[in-house]
Amino acid sequence: MKRFFAKGLFALLPLVLTAAVLYLVVGFLYNNVGVPIGETLRWAFIKWELIKFSVAADGTRVPDEHWVWFLTWGAPVIGFGFAIVLTLIAGFFVATFFGRKLYQWFESILKRVPLIGTIYPYARQFTDFFFGDEKKQDFKTAVAIPFPAKGTYSIGFVTSEGMKALNELTGKHLVCVFVPAAPTPFSGFVIYVPREDLVPLPLSVDEAMRIIISAGVIHPSHQSVGPNSGLKGPTHVAIPEEMIKGIADGSGTTKS
Repeated sequence: MKRFFAKGLFALLPLVLTAAVLYLVVGFLYNNVGVPIGETLRWAFIKWELIKFSVAADGTRVPDEHWVWFLTWGAPVIGFGFAIVLTLIAGFFVATFFGRKLYQWFESILKRVPLIGTIYPYARQFTDFFFGDEKKQDFKTAVAIPFPAKGTYSIGFVTSEGMKALNELTGKHLVCVFVPAAPTPFSGFVIYVPREDLVPLPLSVDEAMRIIISAGVIHPSHQSVGPNSGLKGPTHVAIPEEMIKGIADGSGTTKS
């Protein structure tokens, strides 16, 4: 039974994670772009009297029956469709030479605007970190660092060579590492780690992200550990008998 459950989990987890990410993206587009466009369509149709209304017995104006669906669901759905189309058009446009130049010019204006100019560069760095082109991802080396405790390791990405003041105060070369949280890597920890404590990993950024998003369930085939891995000792983790007894008697601790 355990084996079948594990296989089912392994098969369903990528689908569930993909659906969760799509749900977040679709929800963002729908709520922040689709709904405003839908509200604008509703306002325009009513303002320009494109919708036929009837007068109810109490004197209130109500839309004709075949317009009710449009006002309730049709306008937001059309607005969401516009959001998808606009996103695609923006992507195609920015991919062109003229589009890149115009976008860079627009960014330069944003950076001069008070408050926006303070926030935007960091928001741009954040999106570049996760969604930038391959040539922009070269600086993000996948590493393991001793975190959150000595003897345990977390996967992170080198984001910079560190902070000058911190290096001078500690007398060490501390490298800045971002440790994403699982399974949502958009949050995490910014940690300054001595360079000698970094463990370089033979993983691409995409491979490391798959491990994090899957909570360690999915590993690249070239890094999977199995019975024939050549490692000494067992490759499967067993719960110590003392811990089981501690849980059973309610103490939750092992006895020495």
